[in-house]
Amino acid sequence: MHKYRIILSANTTWYLYNFRLPLIKELLKRGYKVYILSPEDKYVGLLEKMNISHIDIKINRSGINPLEDILLLAKFVQIYKKYKPDIVQHFTVKPVIYGTIAARITNIRYIYNMITGLGYVFTAVSFKKRFVQFITRLMYKKVLKYSTHIFFQNKEDCNYFFKHKLVQLEKTSIVPGTGVDLEKFSPVVKNNRKEITFIFSGRLLWDKGVGDFVEAARRLKQKYKNIHFWVAGPVDLQNPRGIPPEQLNQWSREGIIKYLGMTDNIKQYLHNADVIVLPSYYREGIPLSLLEGAACGLPIITTDSYGCREVVIEGKNGYLVPIKNVDALVNAMGNFIENPELINEMGRASRKIAEEKFDSKKIVHMILQKYPF
Repeated sequence: MHKYRIILSANTTWYLYNFRLPLIKELLKRGYKVYILSPEDKYVGLLEKMNISHIDIKINRSGINPLEDILLLAKFVQIYKKYKPDIVQHFTVKPVIYGTIAARITNIRYIYNMITGLGYVFTAVSFKKRFVQFITRLMYKKVLKYSTHIFFQNKEDCNYFFKHKLVQLEKTSIVPGTGVDLEKFSPVVKNNRKEITFIFSGRLLWDKGVGDFVEAARRLKQKYKNIHFWVAGPVDLQNPRGIPPEQLNQWSREGIIKYLGMTDNIKQYLHNADVIVLPSYYREGIPLSLLEGAACGLPIITTDSYGCREVVIEGKNGYLVPIKNVDALVNAMGNFIENPELINEMGRASRKIAEEKFDSKKIVHMILQKYPF
């Protein structure tokens, strides 16, 4: 007999499987009945094999149709009335907003929300996106006051919400990202390198800096031999800033990058790469790809930007570069090409940082400490 029922909701099942599996496993271990509330995709089967019940819900992640969102709220209410969870834990924007309203309507006592980064809406400069940003902020302000607790992944996001009076500081805490499974992602030491491979891993959005990575690769390939550039991750055409598959294929045909596609086994590529690169100007929480790279003992090149800077000590385990600065990116990557001995040295430092700050077991413990039972 399960002691407590919990519903975890996000805008994709992919997110919950890839980012919240350690939390899910610990909840099962503690005797919770775990329900996953998210749109159906191929990861549902993997979760159901673990004796986790999935509840399907249609969520248009980038849509701003009011009628569509009212129907989404009604669906959340219907589901919460039916399943009567003791706790709800929401991730990503629409589940946080509409799931919290539904939990309030259905008298669920314990409502937990995680702000997983602010996303492309908060980096946009167009009038439309500024309007959406205003509405999103207004909605957060209305609903987050009903949260039992709100988790943030970095200090800047928490400060932003507090500055705009969206949260009460005493109801918040900062957990450093998703964390990483240090046993699964272990380092592989390589000596006497004759070639160097740089890898980009993440959702394929322009705001993640994919274009900058490709342009840096183009320039470096004109100067050096025996260097390779890999891109791994899912195409996300629901996001307005998603990179179309034909663009990726064109870069591949030009021989600038090797596109690895979407993979459920990124570890095999990290073990064969030398440096992980994420030139993002997206409003990240803390990028999981950098944590996985660090745990595998890779040095990091990323931007001095929200969330990304949390994973790098400048000059110790990698380099921070300004956003949208291809010249700086080329210089940082070139430094590893010119000085390959730095790769193992900084890679060891990355692994140590992952162990000290980003162990998924520690992060799950930080989250569950805030739960009532």
